[in-house]
Amino acid sequence: MVALIAGYLILSYPFMQIRIPPAGFGIPLGELLLIIVLLTSNIPKVLARMGATVVLFPFAVWWIWALARLVLDGVEYGFWAFRDATQAVESLYLIAGFTLAGQPRSVELLERWLGPIIAVSCLYGLTLVYANEIVAASPTLPGASEQAIPIFGSFATTGQMLLWGAFYYFTRPASRPAQRTRYDLIGGFLIAFAVIVLQARTTYFQIVALAILLWIVRPRILGRLSLAVPIMVFLLAAITAFEIRITGRLSSEISIDFFIDHILSIVGISSGGYSGVAEAADGVALRMGWWMRLYDQLTSDAVTLMTGLGFGVPLTDFRDQLGVMAREPHNSVISVVARLGLFGMIAWTWMQAELFRAGIRAYRECRRLSLKEADFLLLVMAFAVLTLASCLGEDTMEKPYNAIPYYAFWGYALRIAYELRREPAVLAGQKAFAEGAMRTVP
Repeated sequence: MVALIAGYLILSYPFMQIRIPPAGFGIPLGELLLIIVLLTSNIPKVLARMGATVVLFPFAVWWIWALARLVLDGVEYGFWAFRDATQAVESLYLIAGFTLAGQPRSVELLERWLGPIIAVSCLYGLTLVYANEIVAASPTLPGASEQAIPIFGSFATTGQMLLWGAFYYFTRPASRPAQRTRYDLIGGFLIAFAVIVLQARTTYFQIVALAILLWIVRPRILGRLSLAVPIMVFLLAAITAFEIRITGRLSSEISIDFFIDHILSIVGISSGGYSGVAEAADGVALRMGWWMRLYDQLTSDAVTLMTGLGFGVPLTDFRDQLGVMAREPHNSVISVVARLGLFGMIAWTWMQAELFRAGIRAYRECRRLSLKEADFLLLVMAFAVLTLASCLGEDTMEKPYNAIPYYAFWGYALRIAYELRREPAVLAGQKAFAEGAMRTVP
């Protein structure tokens, strides 16, 4: 599980292509592990234990309705139905994560490796400026259609990982003031890099989401997030003064005006001074057209509104220059309601609320008991808000390299919450015993 999560978080799309057998339509590693865990687990027992931490009803509705719809639509649409049901399938990683987290030292193993995984992912993300050179030199692996896919050079999750890395360093305990300053500078730089070089509008939503999370659970360190502002101002001043050309995603002409124009493009407004931003602004109208088209289809009758359009049908009528149709409307929330109707949307929303309720409650209990799991739970919630914020402008949950870590992390978090509710006194006693033992060691 740890290796799988590391592969998805660092390599994203190319790692998703690794499957058994390696050529043709093999089973991807993520789905293979999921099948193994589900077949070797006592599912009723696992669900009963999960039910001690969350209200299980919305999860049951989500899984029963989504998987039943998948079976029905799979008969008619075949492979495409399974492709469109990615989130429904990968959400079963809640069960897999909860189950594996119950194994001895499983949570400790993930906690120990999560910091290095984040650090490596951030270092890898900083090489984004050399993306073309990396792709050209990278070895390849065969895709499902036997196309060559570079193993290195895909930066699909770079923006989210840089922001998650910044959050990790902002919240990481420091033993000395100098170390605290170093962590804060690293965090501020990672945010500045994501904003200046990545140039994705989703980044703004994600920064706001992180600020809201800190305001709820750790308001005292919320100010550290603002350290990115002076660092970004300094970098912009240096770029302007020395006329440095930045290999940004949309433009190499970086300035305050660029970012103002970029933010306004979220609502479809652009001055036209930057071609990449103007194209992004024009895309807003295109997406609104997709969403209105889906609204008309869903509201055509009451049954469709409640049950959705199903899996296997594309949710847009847009084709690129190669004739490939965009199957998702670049908004995972809209994809949920479009495919599964109000039944699916209500269950999915309630399910997310239950996960956060359990996560925040467990985090506060761990903080009260001074358990190290508090840091892990905080990172899980940060990853979750970053993922959900990106759902507003991307088809995030329809990609396994996003959905699998998301639900696996929550599975681990629910297991910690279960153990806390089951025997909080035992956990506190174990901690006190360990601390006493450490004091008696000569």
